[in-house]
Amino acid sequence: LGKDYPKNYFRKPMDIPMYLSGTFGELRGNHFHAGLDIKTEQREGIKIYTAAQGYVSRIKISHWGYGKAIYITHPNGYTTVYAHLKKFNDRIEAYIKKQQYKKESFEIQLFPTPSTLPISKNEMIAYSGSTGGFVGPHLHFEIRDTKTEKPINPMFFGITVEDSKKPRINTLIGYPLSNHSHINKLGNKHQITLYKAKNGDLVSKKLQAFGAISFGINAYDQLDGAYNKNGLYSLKMLVNGKKIHEFNANSFSFYETRYINLLIDYERYATLNQRIQKCFIEPLNKLSMYKPNSKGIITIKDSLTYNVEIIAKDFKGNTQKVRIPIVGKKDVKIV
Repeated sequence: LGKDYPKNYFRKPMDIPMYLSGTFGELRGNHFHAGLDIKTEQREGIKIYTAAQGYVSRIKISHWGYGKAIYITHPNGYTTVYAHLKKFNDRIEAYIKKQQYKKESFEIQLFPTPSTLPISKNEMIAYSGSTGGFVGPHLHFEIRDTKTEKPINPMFFGITVEDSKKPRINTLIGYPLSNHSHINKLGNKHQITLYKAKNGDLVSKKLQAFGAISFGINAYDQLDGAYNKNGLYSLKMLVNGKKIHEFNANSFSFYETRYINLLIDYERYATLNQRIQKCFIEPLNKLSMYKPNSKGIITIKDSLTYNVEIIAKDFKGNTQKVRIPIVGKKDVKIV
């Protein structure tokens, strides 16, 4: 994936060094993050340049959400989005003022024609800010497919950052998925203790289990030069070397964001404010970020052994692995 995207077409939107406070597809409250949050040295007023030549196709100004945002459509089939801006360049600012005056409203949404506000390569279009409610200063930057409006991971286009750190996995939860299933004699979901192996992998003690089960993890990624806890790019689960689940933060549709509460263990999030990303797909979850055949359900049979591996990966390929040895044991469960 990503091989069809133009690598050297878009430039980074600011001239300062690139550090991120948010990655694409990150799990947020009730939605997936649709772009990159680029740090602006904790200040406002940094010059923002168009990622490529094009025209202003949409301007949205509101007190919440993206705050002051501008959309630029490019001739190669993609649209870039710049949000939480302080103000626009003089030409765009004059156009907006006129429309606000006409509509007698600060909050406004405009769709200029391609000839109204053409943008040349490397043009300074705006200054960074912190508009849109309670947000600290940063630039939210997206690349969307112009036709479908689907946001795509900007890292596919060569807009990348230094990242030498592997993701961190904090918590492993085991899920018995039917009335007859159990993990270590427990029929309800519970946390499983992890230990660090010499090679840096995380391992659990051998589990005794039976029936349809699966797992979920709480994890985050950190990039170089920033302490922010960001989202994973990829999460896979293998059983005896065969892949049975794969999630990749490549692209999604905005209407899919409601599925985030099926991707995570919503009950645990609501009670403990901890996001556990499930390595299995709930029946109603139609999210397109899963690879086909990613159901992620493991059927444990009596007296057989299983080796489960969960692999969390960032865009640069740094990985953290969890190894879970299981032996099938048709026990009477306690709970």
